[in-house]
Amino acid sequence: MNSIMQQLINQKVNSITSPELLDLAKSYNISLSKDQADKVIAILRTEKINVADQKQLERILHRLQTEVDPYVTSVIQQLLKQFL
Repeated sequence: MNSIMQQLINQKVNSITSPELLDLAKSYNISLSKDQADKVIAILRTEKINVADQKQLERILHRLQTEVDPYVTSVIQQLLKQFL
């Protein structure tokens, strides 16, 4: 992935809001509740995300799986795949 595209994706991931996440999930026909989206955003806000850092993504996905639920983790993985 080129560096400009990576910067744009990082910026979007780091600034996405709960309503935007819900809209994004809806556009991909993925079921996500407001409560789940809020929890995801809270976890994403704990650190500056770099989508090129595989270890960081694995750590975030593990937190999602333990702090939210496995379904939400799979949803976020599906959404991230759309951009990577």
